[in-house]
Amino acid sequence: MAGTLGGYAQEEAATDTVTAARPASPIKKNVKTRPVSGRVFAVTSGTPLGGALVSVSGYDGYSALTEEDGTYKLDVPEYATALKITAPDYNTVRVGINQSGKLRDVTMYSNAMRSAYGADDNILNTVVADKFDYSPSLNITSEIGDQLGANVRTISRGGTPGIGNFMMMNGINSLHSNGQPLIVIDGVIVDQQYDRTMVHDGFYNDILTSFNVNEIKSVKVMANGTAIYGAKGANGVILIETKRNTSLATKIDATVSAGITLLPKSLPMMSGSQFKTYASDLLKTTGTNLSEFQFLTSDPNNYYYNKYNNNTDWNDVIYREAFSQNYGITVQGGDEVASYFLALGYNGAQSVLEDNDVNRLNIRFNTDINMFKHLFIRFDASYSNVTRNLKDQGAPENYDEGTVTSVNYLGLVKSPMLSPYAYSNGKISDVAFDNSDEDYLDQALASIGNVNYRLANPASINEYGTAQNKNYFENSYLNIAITPRWQFNKHLSLSSLFSYTLTNTNDKYYVPINGVPDYYVSSIGLTVENEIRSLYSSQNSITSDTKIEWGNQYGAHSIDLLGGFRYMNDRYKVDTQLGYNTGSDKTPFINDTQNKTTTGSTNEWTSMSWYGQARYDYRKRYFVEGNLAIESSSRFGKEAKDGFKLAGVRWGVFPGIQAGWVLSNESWFDVPGIDYAKFTMGYDVSGNDGIDFDATRTYFKSILFQNLANGLVLGNLGNTEVQWETTRRFSFGTELNFLKNRLNLKVNVFKSWTDNLLTYHELNFITGLENNWVNGGSLENKGYNITVNGHIIATRNWNWELGASVGHYKNKLTALPDGQDYVDAEVYGATIRSQIGQPVNLFYGYKTEATASGTHVYATSEEAKADGLYILGENGIDKTYFGAGDVKFADNGDKEINKADMQVIGDPNPDIYGNIFTSLSYKRIRLDVNFNYSLGNDAYNYLRSQLEGGNRFMNQSIAMVNRWTYEGQKTDMPTVMWEDPMGNARFSDRWIEDASYLRLKSITLSYELPLNSTFIHGLTFWGQANNVFTVSKYLGADPDFSMSNSVLEQGIDRGLLANSRNFMLGIKINL
Repeated sequence: MAGTLGGYAQEEAATDTVTAARPASPIKKNVKTRPVSGRVFAVTSGTPLGGALVSVSGYDGYSALTEEDGTYKLDVPEYATALKITAPDYNTVRVGINQSGKLRDVTMYSNAMRSAYGADDNILNTVVADKFDYSPSLNITSEIGDQLGANVRTISRGGTPGIGNFMMMNGINSLHSNGQPLIVIDGVIVDQQYDRTMVHDGFYNDILTSFNVNEIKSVKVMANGTAIYGAKGANGVILIETKRNTSLATKIDATVSAGITLLPKSLPMMSGSQFKTYASDLLKTTGTNLSEFQFLTSDPNNYYYNKYNNNTDWNDVIYREAFSQNYGITVQGGDEVASYFLALGYNGAQSVLEDNDVNRLNIRFNTDINMFKHLFIRFDASYSNVTRNLKDQGAPENYDEGTVTSVNYLGLVKSPMLSPYAYSNGKISDVAFDNSDEDYLDQALASIGNVNYRLANPASINEYGTAQNKNYFENSYLNIAITPRWQFNKHLSLSSLFSYTLTNTNDKYYVPINGVPDYYVSSIGLTVENEIRSLYSSQNSITSDTKIEWGNQYGAHSIDLLGGFRYMNDRYKVDTQLGYNTGSDKTPFINDTQNKTTTGSTNEWTSMSWYGQARYDYRKRYFVEGNLAIESSSRFGKEAKDGFKLAGVRWGVFPGIQAGWVLSNESWFDVPGIDYAKFTMGYDVSGNDGIDFDATRTYFKSILFQNLANGLVLGNLGNTEVQWETTRRFSFGTELNFLKNRLNLKVNVFKSWTDNLLTYHELNFITGLENNWVNGGSLENKGYNITVNGHIIATRNWNWELGASVGHYKNKLTALPDGQDYVDAEVYGATIRSQIGQPVNLFYGYKTEATASGTHVYATSEEAKADGLYILGENGIDKTYFGAGDVKFADNGDKEINKADMQVIGDPNPDIYGNIFTSLSYKRIRLDVNFNYSLGNDAYNYLRSQLEGGNRFMNQSIAMVNRWTYEGQKTDMPTVMWEDPMGNARFSDRWIEDASYLRLKSITLSYELPLNSTFIHGLTFWGQANNVFTVSKYLGADPDFSMSNSVLEQGIDRGLLANSRNFMLGIKINL
């Protein structure tokens, strides 16, 4: 099901709405009519517009064409309230019919500008994006963010090509379950696999990357009316419609584009000599008795001098300017019996990070067939194949589980005094990479047992870890859908959509031996030389959506009814393998590895939904609509408390009601300056069925005990009462046009209440499990989205429009299960607290305070002694006092710095967000500019906490040059200390930053070449610049980042690849 009930043949409505358009009906006899008249002008020239079609809005059979002088006369039913005026190359205009019948003059704007009207005079408060002609995006979520602004909050997952964006609508409606909107493509609900994990750290496989943006006709965002999607609509709904044939004539379009992506913003790091000094200072705190180290030699005649006296910028080794290319061709045509749309495309995009590229091949074939008088069939087939070279990205959360293999992170922390190339006989090679273990610290640290202080050569990881049988990812996506529709008569139809989707994923992971030091793996308690992993998954999705629709008009009254049944079955199978010590980089095979483990699972789930919708409108002026969905899922517990039980399963009930009033269609409405006014109001109850597969099941799983024998342990403790989350949302919307449609304003205000939050319940230790799933708790959300757009200049040659959007949401946790006051999540060293009465996912940590010298670090021992702050040892008795060079943390008065001193130190939720857009055109030249922004959101800069922690032998940021080194020094950078015994680098407001930003996201310049050729009907050249500049105080490489699909992990910067400036050139040929 692609949308909600449209009710009737909606004006400019998407063709993929739930209802079929009602066939045109002849003028009804015995209908009282009255004359109306008016004039139509082209705003660009100010002259009358002849040949425009004037028709009665919502009632077929009443229309006329304007004369050469722009005038029209038309007899309309007495109950008609509005006219719709259309003309080629112009945006549609609507005008209310007043009592006199003599209507105000109408001005029409070029369709190169945004329409001042929504899709139709309906109840739903929707927004639509449909301009993708020059998009180089590999993922539609980028265009959603650019074109829909505040209506959908999008957060970039990083600069990896095609990785997509985290999306959010109507604020935060869940804690531990999926918080992103439902995606529906051509009527098929798409499983985005939000909760799946890949073997490459920092990577998420966004299924939407499988869809070519240039095949998409429109994206519609539903702000209300989501109850019809039952237990899947709580987070909002996004309807995506792909292109179909629109003409009987054969049309061929070809597009070619290519571009270059520049290097990302680099963080200023220490030089080779600065790192030597840092490492020397840090060595003094390790307890070593050694006074001389080979890497500290300053004698040019020393054998090791050339090895340890380099000044390497590792970014030069792992980054490069990247090339991308896109090719596409579409063919569409047909006759009165059948029509088709065929699209072929190839996209290849290098990444600025070496060996992180993506390639995509896609094909789509959409057809519409009139089989018989009453039988119509729609058949769609699409296939895409996405392949990637991948490496780990970002700073690791746990250094004990292995060595650092993130190439972009190693580019920051690898010692700059070392060379990427091999050292032998006192010389450094020009070509061969250094594959030896990093051993310059072994003299001091080898005795500690854990060898993970050694760092790999990132150049060697790229050299020896790139191949289709090493670090390689492949995803194939196949969808076949057929929709027969039987049109009994012009009022009644029956249709059924059958869809099959196959999604296969193959993810291979390999840590090479060359260039990577041996490392300790705590989970197996062994030191290994390398490892290999693989993940293969396959998901089969079957959808059946059958519905019957009836609609009729009775004079001024219109009634539309819909009833349907949707069945969905998914089967997801995943197998993973892990092994250590392949023996050679030339044989990256898991069969001969040591400590090999194999895991796998098969999960199958089914959902069924009965849904109905009834819609009534009077005179296209007053609208009311009722929705009801009754849904069951195999994920629901049989003993769930809400809903009702039938046939042994639990069913949830999700009602909704909407109302609308087109004020400007009132006969008495004649307000100067206001051309159109619509108000909508709605109340929806919808659910979130993002429940873990196994939440209701108790089962055992096998284990390998001490690598000797198999055994069974409790794998999960099921909860038969677990159910969907329930969100009740009230919304109010308005759409206003002013000043002869020059100014358009759209407003959506909402408030929602979510109950039965899916959360974790802590289990007794005797179970051997940490927790299981339960329902409990509630939260509230309120906010608004506002979009304003103005046609500033509209003349024959010049057109200029300017607009902006602003969004805001505020959430509050109102209850938690088991009498809890708060719940904490520990993520990358941070405590994420959700507390009753406060917004969810707040940063909860230590707060620093100014010392007597005015800095946040004790300048002298006397300062520290005067405050008397201390920490307790592991025995709970021994006190260690803070001293000179330590950070001063806020204390609750007991002098001990511990968890009792923690407090809220940041909020990742923005105050406002949105975009600013403008378009300027002169004749056939057009310039489009789009800014996006986010204000008031805090970020936890985890990457900076590693680069300024001062407790590991990793290169640090240039800010660490100002670290405390002597008594009396005033600085905000504390002293260095191996393993940080005083906790100076603990999670505190040292790492919390304002991540507000304003970004010039894109500039597009296009030119349509005037042609009058038999073979070429159109030729358009375009150029585009993306991520042009960003204004922000944020110290990281990019203030726009999302490291996870979890709501609770937003606002954490772990150093994934940042977005870079990009330039594209393209050509579109219409044949």
